[in-house]
Amino acid sequence: MSSLLLTAFSIASYIWLFESKEKIFNFLVEELIQLENCRGVVIIDENAEFYKFKDDKGIFNSDFLKYQPKCFCFVEKEKVISAPITSNSAIYVFLSEYDEESLQIFQDLFQVVRMACENLEFRMKKEEIVLALKKSLEHFQFLADKLRNPLAVILGALEIKNEIGVDKACALVEEGAKRIKRILDEITDHEVKVREISKFIF
Repeated sequence: MSSLLLTAFSIASYIWLFESKEKIFNFLVEELIQLENCRGVVIIDENAEFYKFKDDKGIFNSDFLKYQPKCFCFVEKEKVISAPITSNSAIYVFLSEYDEESLQIFQDLFQVVRMACENLEFRMKKEEIVLALKKSLEHFQFLADKLRNPLAVILGALEIKNEIGVDKACALVEEGAKRIKRILDEITDHEVKVREISKFIF
C-alpha cells in the first residue's frame, strides 16, 4: 500500500512537467509496472499504444482492451482497472491483488492524470493561438505598410494636380483608392480570421 501511495504521489507530482501525451503515457506505464501488485499496464491512445507486462497471461487478448471506458471501473473477476484519460485514450491496469484503498488511490491518480493531459492540451492550444495571433499582427503590419504607397500616390497627385492636369490627377487618385479598397478588403478578411482565433481565448 505504501509503495502504491508513494508511486501515485510521484506520478502526480512529475506528470505536469511533460510536454507531450506520449511522454506522460510512457512515464505512467514505467512507474506503474514497478508496483508489486501490477501485472501489466496498457494505455491505448488514438495514435499509439503504450504497455508493459510482468506476465502477459491473457492481458493482450483481454476483451477489456477493445472498449473505451466512460468512467473509472474495476472488474473483480479479471482484477483489471480501466479508466478514460482523454476522450481518445484509456488506461488499463491488470492487478495480482487489490483492496478498496488501493482502488481509491488508482481512481484518484487517474483523475490527476486526466487533468494533467487536459492541461497539456490547453497549453498546446494556447501556444498555437499565440503563434497565430503573432502571425496576424505581422500580417496587419504588412498591410499597413501596403496602405502607405497608394496613399502617397493619392496625396502626391493632389499636390501636383495643376502640373499634371486634373484628369490625370483624378485617374491617379482613383487608381490609388482602388488599391486601398483591395487592401482594406484583405484586412477585413484577415480580421474575420483573427476573430475566429480569439473565440478560443475568450
